[in-house]
Amino acid sequence: MEFIQTLQAQILEESPLLAKPRVVAAFLVLVAFVVLRWRAQKGPKLDYPVLGDVTQTDFRPALEEGAKKYPKSPFVIATPMHPTVILPVSAIKEIKALPENIVSLRQHHYTIFLGKYTGFGDPSDELDTAIRVDLTRHLEQNLATFYDEVEYAYRKHVGNSTDWTPVPLYDAMLGIVCLLSSRVFVGLPLSRDEEWTRVTMQYSLDAGHGAHSLSPYPHLLRPLVAPFILKRLSQRRAVARRMLQPVLDKITAGHCGNSAATGRSVDTGGDLMQYIMGHYKGKATIELLARDQLIATFVAMHTTTICITQTLFDLAARPEYLAPLREELAQVLATDGAHDGRLHKESMVKLRKMDSFVRESQRMNPPGLVSMLRRVTAREGLQLSTGHVIPYGSVVGISAHEVTRSYPDGDKFDGFRFSKLREQPGQATFHQLVATGPDHLAFGHGTHGCPGRFFAASEIKVIMAYLLQNYDIRLEDGATRPESLHVGCTVTPSSDAKVLFRKRKEGLS
Repeated sequence: MEFIQTLQAQILEESPLLAKPRVVAAFLVLVAFVVLRWRAQKGPKLDYPVLGDVTQTDFRPALEEGAKKYPKSPFVIATPMHPTVILPVSAIKEIKALPENIVSLRQHHYTIFLGKYTGFGDPSDELDTAIRVDLTRHLEQNLATFYDEVEYAYRKHVGNSTDWTPVPLYDAMLGIVCLLSSRVFVGLPLSRDEEWTRVTMQYSLDAGHGAHSLSPYPHLLRPLVAPFILKRLSQRRAVARRMLQPVLDKITAGHCGNSAATGRSVDTGGDLMQYIMGHYKGKATIELLARDQLIATFVAMHTTTICITQTLFDLAARPEYLAPLREELAQVLATDGAHDGRLHKESMVKLRKMDSFVRESQRMNPPGLVSMLRRVTAREGLQLSTGHVIPYGSVVGISAHEVTRSYPDGDKFDGFRFSKLREQPGQATFHQLVATGPDHLAFGHGTHGCPGRFFAASEIKVIMAYLLQNYDIRLEDGATRPESLHVGCTVTPSSDAKVLFRKRKEGLS
């Protein structure tokens, strides 16, 4: 068994005192015995058609086959680590508001990330409330913080050359998103600290790798092997605690530079820290803050980076959209930004074309092929109106791939598809980027719709607006729009592709 050989290597590397041949041999024999017994009884039995196999790197064909053959009944795709039961699209209305004791997103995350050991997926009501309520309620000051940081972020990660300059787009957007988000989350000077950036980026990668490496081991053995496999993750967490301690000390001492009128840190940011602390029932500890900050940064950084990267790939590949997007932005800034040249809270709903372009890019390149993932927590199983019963412990989801292609001319990119729909009578408030529904699952839907989607959408629009005002963008000569990478049911933009940037001299004129 390959993973037993891996464990042996990790024991030898991390704990030489345990590396005596007889000790290691006896331990590995025990591991092999328990693993074989565990695998023989692993997982719920699923009496549904199975499509695809675990060796596939792209599950689009399996999802398309399932939608054609079984449009009104569940089927299974053989995703790695656990099979996933794909429910018919008609089940969206049934599962969107089901409580945690029937189907659970939290339990799904906690299980796949092995939250008991990695800390990922560990329920944090304080963080959830701070994001869902406080960040959304204080959108105006978030926008001000974004604008305080965006010029520095572009200068650092894109540059100011007036000549066409190739830029690795994913890396540049990751850097910009990290700076803007961290400015709101922890504030200056920590948000620009290279070590903090490195720790937050690597922590999420280490957590994913650690969960993947630990998951083949049976539950009884995980406490024994986790310290070896997750050593690096523990080290990152310790560094995060050390770096956050001065921020916590300043907040508790009341020396954050807060405005008496607003109670916020006017120049440095760091609002999320204070929001989270305000929701803790007891005393805020550095352990809790580090956990919540690392999780918040992971979610905000990677999901937002994927969305803005895909959007700018589409913009670079379709330069005909630049002029109308700039025209709309200029019109909004002429009124809302007349005094400071910035977008404000009321500007967000007025940028219909920009909003539509981002949503269309997200439709064509969703972050995942399967959405509304839940783990069945009801002991009697999930009972659907169709009569099907999904067993306890199963992972269920909806084919976002099917939903995204259900529009007229669904295989064609139409950047203003949704702004045109909003022009129809009675549709002005519908079809927005942040709106979730059976026709738009990129942010989930129902009880577990992404709580940070308003924060993410405003951040994306500030990044786009600054680009439209200050840069030209296009693909390299002879290049086509970079293809997305499909790994199982995950869709990510190319991390290697470059696009050309050039600093503008004339602004929006």
